[in-house]
Parts: sequence; C-alpha cells; structure tokens
Amino acid sequence: MPKVHVLQVDRKPENVAELAAGVAAGRTVDNWQMPKGSRPGDLVIWYAAGRQQYIAMGRIDAIPAPVKEGPGPYRGPVSRMEWIEPVDRRKVIRDCGLDGGVESY
Repeated sequence: MPKVHVLQVDRKPENVAELAAGVAAGRTVDNWQMPKGSRPGDLVIWYAAGRQQYIAMGRIDAIPAPVKEGPGPYRGPVSRMEWIEPVDRRKVIRDCGLDGGVESY
C-alpha cells in the first residue's frame, strides 16, 4: 500500500527554485530530502512552509539513499512532479486530520 509523505520547501529562494525546476522537468533535478522509509510509488506532497499550503505532488521513484554531505540524512528521486491547486494546511487538518508540514529542518 503506497504511503503519503509530506516534503517541505522552505522560504529560501534557491529551494523554491529547485522545486520549480523539478516541476518543469517532471522529476527532481537533484534528489530531494525524504524519510528513510520512502518507497517507489509512494506519493509525495510538497508543503510550502512560508505559505502554510500544499503546492505540488509527485511519486517517489527509488529508495532514498543516505547522504554524507548536504541536506539529509536521506535523499531520493521523485518523478511525475506537478503543481497542484494550493491547499491550506489548516483545511487539510480539519477535513482529514493529516497534520504534516511543520516548518523545521
């Protein structure tokens, strides 16, 4: 059974640009930080921390690998990336109880 993982894009312009480049390409240009337990076919939803909205989605393409440098501890590729109509985090919590997307490192 596929899982849903909330991945965060923070307020830094370079991180927002990285997400936009991935959506334009339909896949991550560089692997994205994600939970160790992510598996191919799992759904990912990007949460825009500064806006408190879910804004993009895609599918995990491979098991994430540990990283020695840069953001981690695990990173992996995402395919079928696309923008979604922005959804307010509070609405998601109210409607279905999913409380993903807390701004943090």
